[in-house]
Amino acid sequence: MLVQALLFIAYAVLNTAAMAAIKEARGTLGARHHTAAFGRLALGGLLYAAALGILVLLLRRGDASSVFPIAIGCTVLATNAVGARFYGELITGRKIAGTLLVIAGIALTFLDGGHS
Repeated sequence: MLVQALLFIAYAVLNTAAMAAIKEARGTLGARHHTAAFGRLALGGLLYAAALGILVLLLRRGDASSVFPIAIGCTVLATNAVGARFYGELITGRKIAGTLLVIAGIALTFLDGGHS
């Protein structure tokens, strides 16, 4: 169960890092720094590919109806944290409530069959 949980965390971290790299690429592309943008886009693509590899491993060990909600929920948590920390996005009361609901959903799904 610990390995499964670590795989979900790794998926969320890689997926979020890929999104951040692509977000950064958009900024450098707009500033006409095409070489930097290409490098960040390539990094984002590699990170997404690694996340996909982890998702395949998770799907080998569990049902899609459990794996996908947990993986996406973990990604939502990671992107909220990164958005607040690195991009100055606001954490509102609604986001906190939603985050708590996502955590509850992840826990219930994981305990109900997120692993084999």
